[in-house]
Amino acid sequence: MIDINTRLVGLLGYPLGHSLSPLMHNRAFELTGLNCLYLPIEVENIDYRVLLAGMKKMNFVGFNITIPGKVDIIQHLDTIDPLAEKIGSVNTVKIENGRLTGYNTDGEGFVSSLNSETECVVSDSSFMILGAGGACRAIAMTLADRKAKKIVIANRTFSKAKELCHDINNHIRDCCTPVELSTEALIQHMPSMNVLVNTTNIGLYPNADNTPIDSKLLRKDLLVADIVYNPIRTKILIEAEKIGCLTLSGVGMFINQGAEAFKIWTGKDAPIWEMREIVQQFLLDQQQE
Repeated sequence: MIDINTRLVGLLGYPLGHSLSPLMHNRAFELTGLNCLYLPIEVENIDYRVLLAGMKKMNFVGFNITIPGKVDIIQHLDTIDPLAEKIGSVNTVKIENGRLTGYNTDGEGFVSSLNSETECVVSDSSFMILGAGGACRAIAMTLADRKAKKIVIANRTFSKAKELCHDINNHIRDCCTPVELSTEALIQHMPSMNVLVNTTNIGLYPNADNTPIDSKLLRKDLLVADIVYNPIRTKILIEAEKIGCLTLSGVGMFINQGAEAFKIWTGKDAPIWEMREIVQQFLLDQQQE
């Protein structure tokens, strides 16, 4: 029951109409018996000074932040997790005793999904990552931190891939190679890769008929992961399964990054299975409409 003791958690960003985070987190709070409420706060131009002062006074224990504020929020934090600082963006903030601490749970969410849903061992594996945006940065930095054997970042704008690899090689460890996202480069590098990760939005609903690369570049001993979770099975995953590849949808990353945030705010383990169940059911119902 919502009362004067209810602790609040927010989601800051714009737009937020598509977000499943309120559905997922409020279910988790309900199942764990925590008197908390997760609220979407849709703000296009955030005045952080005013907003954060208000949140500190209104029983907020923390918040998630999405585009466009993942980088802007950093200058308003009191402390930042070391890996989040290297990643250069924050998606989760804890408010405790009036102090704000920033974290990035995206990369950890991906690795947790990889560990729980596949037999992939990060330290024994080489990763081809498509894209060089914020999600790629978080995932690649976390994989490097977990001692991935090799990381190749393929992006249509080569300079972005090069810049990201430079940051990883200098701030984490020397394991990253940039390439242009082209058939020629993929033909050269794919044979030595164990895992392909799509971090682009190609294949995202409603453009679900698109794929980031030609399926002819896949082979059956490759693990193919996509961080897109709507649709649950993107076209690249469907084509990979036809070849015989093991696949990993973006649902696991979404659930696990949320579970990491839940623990940061509450100190308790999240009910991951039930969180996955409600998100998957929502997505399946949406696809049948």
